[in-house]
Amino acid sequence: MKKKHWFLRIFSFFAIFSFLINCMCCSASAVQEEQKVSLEEVLDSFGFSGKERYDAFKFICEKAGVSLPDEFGTHEFLQLVELTQKRFVNRKDKQERWETTDLNWMDQDVTLLNENFAKLNLVDAVFYGWREDQYAKQYKAQYDAVCILGARRSEMEKRIKFVEQLVKERYHFAWVVLLTGARPATVGVDGTAEEIEEIAQHFGISSSEVTEAHIFKYLYEQSWLNKGDFALVVIDTPARDGRRPTTQTTVEDFCKWNEEHGNKIEDALFISSQPYVAYQTAIIEEILRQNNSDLLFRVAGDGYVPSDNSVKTLAGALGSYIWAKMPNCLRYFNFKIKSDEDLEMTRRLYGHMMWIYNHLPFSWGLISAD
Repeated sequence: MKKKHWFLRIFSFFAIFSFLINCMCCSASAVQEEQKVSLEEVLDSFGFSGKERYDAFKFICEKAGVSLPDEFGTHEFLQLVELTQKRFVNRKDKQERWETTDLNWMDQDVTLLNENFAKLNLVDAVFYGWREDQYAKQYKAQYDAVCILGARRSEMEKRIKFVEQLVKERYHFAWVVLLTGARPATVGVDGTAEEIEEIAQHFGISSSEVTEAHIFKYLYEQSWLNKGDFALVVIDTPARDGRRPTTQTTVEDFCKWNEEHGNKIEDALFISSQPYVAYQTAIIEEILRQNNSDLLFRVAGDGYVPSDNSVKTLAGALGSYIWAKMPNCLRYFNFKIKSDEDLEMTRRLYGHMMWIYNHLPFSWGLISAD
């Protein structure tokens, strides 16, 4: 009887133990199973909250032929990026924005499209410091530095004038930082041949040696800002691995400069221009996160005036923003890249930008890069 009694106890113990293990495994599986979110939640994560913005985004996607599912998981997020890269951005690797071509949908219902892009905050100026509205509290009147992002010549002129306006409105900065680099100057994009030659003579170099950095410094020297008491810093980033300087590389170099100088700059106002403010905000946010930077920042920029042929620009900016913001959205919803299909799609979309790719939320144990 005693042997039977102990046998029953042992049997019961293992039965209960097995049951608990199975419960734990089932619970783990349930936790690992991806819970999808609604389209509205996705749009909220992109900053497009409210019915007006929901409808605007849906309208643009419908015109572009971008299908939107009702629910999103990792796969649907990646599909959205892939479709908007094709139908909004239409830009090949190493191709400049001004070298892209219009797609057929971009010259239809242009007025309505422009109105809906405006509803997504891609048109109006983004800096409400001197205006009375709901966004004024997001900005303050004094920053350690104003960091002006490089671009084609006309955009750099526009951004310098925007900062001049801020200063005239009594906004204070100790430093002016020009974020630029060794992108070769292009006739027609950075001025006429004569204008580029004038800059070359100013710096004592040949026209073929003129870069975006030379143009930016020249424009700054000619501006009203140069007469102020600002400490000027020029971040002149070289090309890397055959790629011209980008927002990523110039901001990274700025972070290195700031660290080397005792992190004198603790908060900064970055200057872009519409419709790229949202895109560059997402890029800067990701760079600072990866570099464990404590820099506090805002991004501001002058408005964009839509025209009959502006859909390509506005759509390209929106598509670029979705691409740049998606990694943060995946982390926000705690989504992981798990399947081979999603891994392959991720490589296509982000493999050319390893600084983003290597920080994407891959499932544990999944090889994220070759």
